[in-house]
Amino acid sequence: MNLNFMSLKTTSVAAVKGERHKEKVLERQKAQELQQAMLSERELNPYWKDGGTGLPPEKDEETSVKKVTVVEDAGLSWLRKSYQRMKEQAEREKRNFEEIVAERYGSVEVFQSRLEEAEKAASKTENYHRSGRWKKTDYSESEKEKKERKEQHIEKAARDEDGKN
Repeated sequence: MNLNFMSLKTTSVAAVKGERHKEKVLERQKAQELQQAMLSERELNPYWKDGGTGLPPEKDEETSVKKVTVVEDAGLSWLRKSYQRMKEQAEREKRNFEEIVAERYGSVEVFQSRLEEAEKAASKTENYHRSGRWKKTDYSESEKEKKERKEQHIEKAARDEDGKN
């Protein structure tokens, strides 16, 4: 018998998995390097420079909330619906209404101030739409003006004819 088979090198499953993991890590690094190389020094979007995501960083969430509340009625309908749901929740859970408002808004005063601001803003937009900008035109006045112009034109034409004769 020949003992050559004993001189063969053997590897464990763990060693093979470790090598595969190293290869994957190297491939990821190469892909990242290629992506970084594709970004040019002359990139115009400042958020792509220095390994950015391409999007601006998010600022305070409060500013985005303020933007959302200034829609048509300044969030008045939304706040009224929230008020109604808080009342229903208080009845359903047999809890104090002020506690539920405090959980959601911090305090009852904060909720009331938001509601008042929304009501003021909604009344401003309502008044704007009721103003003369959206007022129907009075066609009777324009008809009168048309009649006066026709009469003036006829009189002028009559004078011109008298002057020619």
